[in-house]
Amino acid sequence: MSTQIIVCCGSGGVGKTTVSAALGVAQAHQGRKVCVVTIDPAKRLADSLGIEELGNTPQPIQLGDGCTGSLHGMMLDAHSTFDDVIRKHSKSEESAQRLLDNRYYQFASSRLGGSHEYMAMHKLLELVESDEFEVIVLDTPPTQQALEFLAAPDKMRGLMDQGVLRWLVMPASRGGWRALELGSELLAKALKKLLGKGTVSEIGEFFQDFQEHWVDFRTRSEQAQELLRQNDTRFVLVTAPTPFARDEAMTFLSVLQNERLPFAGFVINRVLEAPQHCPPEWAPSEDLPPTVSNELGDAVRHRHHQARSHAKVVRSIQDALPRGAQVWTVPDQGFSLHNAEGLSALSLHLPKEPWA
Repeated sequence: MSTQIIVCCGSGGVGKTTVSAALGVAQAHQGRKVCVVTIDPAKRLADSLGIEELGNTPQPIQLGDGCTGSLHGMMLDAHSTFDDVIRKHSKSEESAQRLLDNRYYQFASSRLGGSHEYMAMHKLLELVESDEFEVIVLDTPPTQQALEFLAAPDKMRGLMDQGVLRWLVMPASRGGWRALELGSELLAKALKKLLGKGTVSEIGEFFQDFQEHWVDFRTRSEQAQELLRQNDTRFVLVTAPTPFARDEAMTFLSVLQNERLPFAGFVINRVLEAPQHCPPEWAPSEDLPPTVSNELGDAVRHRHHQARSHAKVVRSIQDALPRGAQVWTVPDQGFSLHNAEGLSALSLHLPKEPWA
């Protein structure tokens, strides 16, 4: 079974997580097995789905008797995923546990730059390889972190290829990390003086134990790059009908185009529709106090002005749309969505087949 992937990107505050959840609902209502995954450390996906908490494994979400498909949700735990990777690919339980207990592994698996994004990519690969889902909707963090997510495979592959790391993971017999422990290098002496002999030895042990994972990490990085560019993957940019959000989305689009990543289109969220009675049609009502009537008139005029501004932004996005891409506009719901019913209503405005 081939797995279709929808990657939702966008700036913060545009309702990207809610749209991601609603996209999953839309696909489930088409009869598909769907998993919505968030790699954003904020716990917004659980809130959008109306449940208390999501974990690092897919959790079923109830959509009602009318849904012919299924929906699961999960939130990435990067540290746990890193631990699982080490256990799965270590040569023995002993070598795995030795690495897991190492203080420098514990630092790298939770705080090393790019580790969170790389583990997100690894989890995505894992879900695809499980062959359990027909569609995976990936909710990424706000723009800058999403860019780091896209760069994670290249960063990890580059790290595996860097001369320093290649030297550190070199077997002791070839003069690699053992030089740190034995003190046969000027660098080793300086490090021992600065950090302490035991600390340098532990760093050496970390790189020795990590050596057996080197090739696998590099291979997974290459597979992740291929996955992002496969025929069944599409990127969707979620934005809002404001000039600032539009400009940020357009900047992100240029990144996708430069990287030759498959782009489906824009979802413009929270678009205000013009009121039915617009100026100069509005007139004070004789049935209401003058102050109330005037305030209502001001509200109508303000809504009319906002709707015109939103329509202008929507047109500008449509005019700049790349060939083959689409625009889906989502009317402002007027309230927060925190349950399956609300997401089902929102899903009516979203693509059923963004790659079509």
